[in-house]
Amino acid sequence: MHAEPQISRWAAERFGDRAESVRGQLAASLLEAAGNAQDAQRSSRSEKRYAYGSTLMARRYEALVDGFKHEPGFQVVRPFGSPHHLVVLDGNLFLPFRYADDDTTPISEARVGDGRVSALVRELFTRFGPQTRYFQEVLDLALDEGDDEAERAEIRPVLAQLPDDTRLIPVAYAANAQASLLKLYWGEAELIDDMGRIHWLHCEQIPLLTALPWMALPAAEPGAAERFDHGAEPDLTIVGRPAAERGNGALFPVDSEAPDETPIAADERA
Repeated sequence: MHAEPQISRWAAERFGDRAESVRGQLAASLLEAAGNAQDAQRSSRSEKRYAYGSTLMARRYEALVDGFKHEPGFQVVRPFGSPHHLVVLDGNLFLPFRYADDDTTPISEARVGDGRVSALVRELFTRFGPQTRYFQEVLDLALDEGDDEAERAEIRPVLAQLPDDTRLIPVAYAANAQASLLKLYWGEAELIDDMGRIHWLHCEQIPLLTALPWMALPAAEPGAAERFDHGAEPDLTIVGRPAAERGNGALFPVDSEAPDETPIAADERA
């Protein structure tokens, strides 16, 4: 029988007795988002990855909202100028971002975005992240500090509605259109430069297998229970595979008959 990875002291301090379920739901939501992005890419029938990228960008926020919206202590905030809602749970604000499209890039090299950070990201780390111990100045004559400060000023009124003790939790993942979600981390970090580089004060990997108990199954068709061919057979349960499982065969292989007491694959480590 597979043993769930132990909950860290950091996670328990943030979420108490439900730290395990929060960790599992994070993995389930981002697996769903990655699967949705793969489905969009396949449907586009294009060699370009625009459908994948734009779908993953939107769904990573929406899937978190859907996954946590019935939890006590749930809030959403949509900063000025952003089309996305950010989830706040028990005073912890989740910031999901893709740090790599492979499983070999070290999490220590994670960057929030591919270029210069937005005013929103800067403000989130400034307001809700740990106190920055050092900041590497990046000189760029094209940067208009006045415009950046004006954007941050527009963002602040909405963020100011959150309690001062709200804490930012970066949720970094690696994913691509072929393999879906590869790795997932959460923790506490400070922003150290304008190019999105961060310094982790605490970082831990979330094994993707922790998502299994929280992954949603496809809803049954209306009236299916009345049909004779939908009746359950004795000692046999058949369910459809979620989209996240279909799109990530390496993590969720299809086995027609598994030998007794075959352990589930060990969790990933960086």
